[in-house]
Amino acid sequence: MKCSSCGVDGPVENGLCKNCGAAVSHDEAETRLGHYQLISKLGEGGMGVVYRAKDEKLGREVAVKVLHPHLLQHENLKERFRREARMHAKIIHPNVVTLLSLYEDGEHMALVMEMIHGMNLRQYLKEHPHTTMVDILRVSEAILGGLEAAHKLGMVHRDLKPANVLLAEDGSIKLMDFGLAKPSKEGDDDLTQSGATVGSFRYMAPEQILNQPVDARTDLYSFGILLYQMCTGKLPFDSTGNGAGEFEIMEKQIRQDPVAPITLNSTLPKMLSDLIMDLLAKNITDRPANCDAVHQILLQIGTQEANSSAGHQIKIPPPSESQSNAEIAKGLIGALVLRLGRMLGLKKKKISSGDKKPVSAAVDTNKRWHAPLTWAGLLVVLAGLGWVLTSVIHVAEQQSGEAQAPEQKVPDQPEKQKTAQSKTVQNTVKLNASAKKVEDAKAVVKKAAAPAMKATHKPAVKPKRVVKRAVKKTPRIYSVTYRVNHKLIRSDGTRADKKVAHEFKGKSRLYFSSLKDYRWKETLHTSKKGQLRLYLDKPVRVSKIVIRKASVGRLSFKGGYINLNVQDAKGKWHKLLDRQDRDIDKPLSLRVSASIGKIKGVRMRFRSSEPITIGPIDLLP
Repeated sequence: MKCSSCGVDGPVENGLCKNCGAAVSHDEAETRLGHYQLISKLGEGGMGVVYRAKDEKLGREVAVKVLHPHLLQHENLKERFRREARMHAKIIHPNVVTLLSLYEDGEHMALVMEMIHGMNLRQYLKEHPHTTMVDILRVSEAILGGLEAAHKLGMVHRDLKPANVLLAEDGSIKLMDFGLAKPSKEGDDDLTQSGATVGSFRYMAPEQILNQPVDARTDLYSFGILLYQMCTGKLPFDSTGNGAGEFEIMEKQIRQDPVAPITLNSTLPKMLSDLIMDLLAKNITDRPANCDAVHQILLQIGTQEANSSAGHQIKIPPPSESQSNAEIAKGLIGALVLRLGRMLGLKKKKISSGDKKPVSAAVDTNKRWHAPLTWAGLLVVLAGLGWVLTSVIHVAEQQSGEAQAPEQKVPDQPEKQKTAQSKTVQNTVKLNASAKKVEDAKAVVKKAAAPAMKATHKPAVKPKRVVKRAVKKTPRIYSVTYRVNHKLIRSDGTRADKKVAHEFKGKSRLYFSSLKDYRWKETLHTSKKGQLRLYLDKPVRVSKIVIRKASVGRLSFKGGYINLNVQDAKGKWHKLLDRQDRDIDKPLSLRVSASIGKIKGVRMRFRSSEPITIGPIDLLP
């Protein structure tokens, strides 16, 4: 940092400038880091403190993350940060905060990054608890873009959480804080070797907690928790507040399955809820393979949401013809009466603010018509006008209805009939022209009289026609054990054949039930082995074998295994499945290669420290 005495930008040791030996004040040391002027503190985390700073050489605003001194006590850790800074600097992507440089002196190490003005995702979710689906998909796509850029360079973020997702004021979204990033193809990093668990427990994958190898799917687990939180407003795994704290969260991350997001938010698309559950799979191999696979599913969800929104627009039907004609007739008559009254000298009286009479009832009575003949003549004129208007509207409606009628083919007619028909057509054309003029007049009068009229009733809404589509049922394909004679031999000595249901014929069976109440199971890790052998009377062609279940439920299957082999017509065994430390809680389909040919036997071996349910297992042709 720059010394105020000698003006040299150099290291400071024990509060003294190494160049001139002058004392450097604490305030000066805290506000400067080389040619970076630290303006204000933006935040602090487990890796360091982030400041808003000014690069005095280039005259630009930057963000400087000063790493905690206790992390830099060993040279191997400092080398690790240098290596990760070099890798982070290679990530040039619109959804990743750009790393500008790495600063080092005798006492400090800092990362200099571009300055982003805005808020992080944690603050955004707090201010916007009801996030729209459009915003969820937009933020998700940006996070995936940043992660994919890092994964292509062999980096795993390992600390993806809302505080590390920045929403800039210009609308861009960027990932930050690659301080825990780790090269996925190099050796174990120093923090892992020292036994430290790095990351935020609420967003940490099970393999991180257990200090097991990590890869891109580890970040996808954390992304699934972010997506879960955006869609439901809750975390899938959190402490109950009974004192267990972080240990309770870690236990849930490793062993407990989350509640499906659609259970907490019924408005979510089923496909999105299923995607989140796949991202939160405990076993790393059960998650989507990479960011692109998740991106494709989000594109499908976005397309479905767009189509669904367009399909749910409500269309209001137009008013019925009878109602509109009645309103037009009333408007015409009302307008003519008003016009005639003005011609005869009748005017509305201006009402003062103190007059309690309604406006419509206040008529100027200065000019009174005392002669009965005048009033009688006025009534006759009004009645005649009303009759004329009604007749004209009736004729116009008739002609309009005739014009809309479908055309019919007419056979050849004599000349006289054609002449008469021609005159009729000419008269019809004239009537149509007259009707058009009347319609134009009706439109003008209706527009003028619209403020004075009220709708008498709401337009009738036609019920939607429900079209029932025939559902084509797919015929069920049964296991070959339903039609081929066979026998099943279990390791416990029991047997079964085609006459009864069993594990290879639509039924499941519980093995090792005694392990459930084994009193020493917490102290001594005890497991049991089992085996199933299925023998067919004749070789049969099988395309795939579906294991519906071979599961211990939510109990631990650590140290257990499930193996399955098939025997071809020549008696040779072929291995189809060899699974360790993981049971089968969802149907698993095993393809039988055509090169194996027909099979005449199946052998399944398993070991478990908990009661395990086997079957049904289908041999599909």
